[in-house]
Amino acid sequence: MHRAPLTEKLDPNRLLGATKTAAIYFGELAFAIVLAIGLLVASALKPFIAIVLVCCGFIAWTLAEYFTHRYVLHAVASVQHRRHHARPREAIDKIFWQIWLAFAVVYLATGGVVLAGVLVAYAWYLSVHYCAHHNPTILPTRLMKHHLDHHKFANRNYGVTTRLWDRAFGTMLR
Repeated sequence: MHRAPLTEKLDPNRLLGATKTAAIYFGELAFAIVLAIGLLVASALKPFIAIVLVCCGFIAWTLAEYFTHRYVLHAVASVQHRRHHARPREAIDKIFWQIWLAFAVVYLATGGVVLAGVLVAYAWYLSVHYCAHHNPTILPTRLMKHHLDHHKFANRNYGVTTRLWDRAFGTMLR
């Protein structure tokens, strides 16, 4: 097995890129979780209702993630997304502010408790996507294979956090 020389592993630009990527992923993840907790604490809903609405938000995120990945990233923003497919470990150096704008719309349309579920699912998405490209051994094998297959066959396996919608819409690689 070929190993990279120590000088390549210690490349300052590569290290800076990896640090930025981790900071953005985990910064957003922490912010999403803290915001979700704050929204739940501020809720006056009965616990059972809150749990149902959080679950609705979580499920809604997975469906929105599927459709966004399939129709926006592979059709509208395909050039940028193809770059990610070609270089999946490339450093992420920006926050996708559009998602936070979408979260504001969700809040205005559905309220804080549904948004809390969406934010928890988004935190799960950030974790899965980061690990898929930077620490794959900690992901469930089936989910990791599902994502890797998507990078090989870009017209299949659009779900990042779940395989459910790929099964439901017939886009799962068999």
